[in-house]
Amino acid sequence: MRMRDYFPLGIAAGNAFCNRNAETELLCSNIKNGKHTLLIATRRYGKSSLALHAIQLSGLPHVETDFYMASNEKMIEAYILNGVVELIGKALGSVDKLVASIKKYIKSLQPKINIGTGNFQLELQPAINSDPASNVKEALLLIEKLLSEKNQQAIFLMDEFQNVGVIAQGKGIEAAIRHVAQKSKYLTIIFSGSNRKMLQTMFDDENRPLYKLCWKLALNRISAEHYITHIKNAAKLTWKKNLPELCLHKILNVTERHPFYINKLCDRIWSYHPQDLPQENDIDIAWQKILDEERSDAIKELSLLSPGQKTVLLQIAKNPESQLTGKQALMEMNMNSSSVMTALDGLEEKDVIERGDEKYQIINPVIKYYAEKGTRSHVLIQN
Repeated sequence: MRMRDYFPLGIAAGNAFCNRNAETELLCSNIKNGKHTLLIATRRYGKSSLALHAIQLSGLPHVETDFYMASNEKMIEAYILNGVVELIGKALGSVDKLVASIKKYIKSLQPKINIGTGNFQLELQPAINSDPASNVKEALLLIEKLLSEKNQQAIFLMDEFQNVGVIAQGKGIEAAIRHVAQKSKYLTIIFSGSNRKMLQTMFDDENRPLYKLCWKLALNRISAEHYITHIKNAAKLTWKKNLPELCLHKILNVTERHPFYINKLCDRIWSYHPQDLPQENDIDIAWQKILDEERSDAIKELSLLSPGQKTVLLQIAKNPESQLTGKQALMEMNMNSSSVMTALDGLEEKDVIERGDEKYQIINPVIKYYAEKGTRSHVLIQN
């Protein structure tokens, strides 16, 4: 097995999948029992890896639709209709034998069968000027009814789902999805996305259609002990020895156990040292190269923050234990408490910070590094 496969920068599968045992068990149980689930985590925390890992363990047919490019309701409609067509093929077999059932269950959508290279290909065509929300509801009801005929379960993974919320704004398509999801027994939906604030609004606001529709599974950072076991296993495969304890703790400390940066740093270390066991200084060198590479992206992200958000972020970087609305912190920032709370809301909305254990933490260790550097040079707080 290649080390890149052990420390992937994309989907983690097989031996690359580190822990998440409790989350995997819960998600597998939900899938088995037909319970819809919302996966919530910041970017590059392993949501897709977890979802695909649990789906693979379930052995059920599935389809994955990513809404990150959706810009209007017609695009959302197209993504969902294409997903339904793909799932019909994966879960129910030959399309030509299903045409009679398909026609029985749809009104607005027109089934079209294309014959190419000896295969039958289904297409669901919306009627001209038809309502996207109605078409989405009809397509999802269709797959549910077809699955029920065959007593077959299947999974629809909807990724970057917050974009649906931005476009639908609590109406139309959101309501169509709920109409089907709350009744479905054979189709299980896994919702996932990277904008935690938007997703929480979609599923926690009693005025939104998806309110309390499903289980909510929030991903936190993987514990140090599980990462240590994972990294030690990789070290033994490569060097037939354990990585020095100082190296292990250095990796965990500089990356702050951020899943993406754990993998990126380990990938570099293993690439730079294919034969010789690395030492603590080698970890520092590899991490500094990553920091240098990502400097422009980090500074660009920081430059997009408002003046108040920059000030509060720098305060968090300088003193993570600071009581941000306390008298001392307010004096240091020259801000009032309401302005600080507004800035914190904005930083959470942008997934720059997260709250845990009654304090705020900067999510991305590279952003934190340059924010801390900004507290010394004040370069990043220039407007």
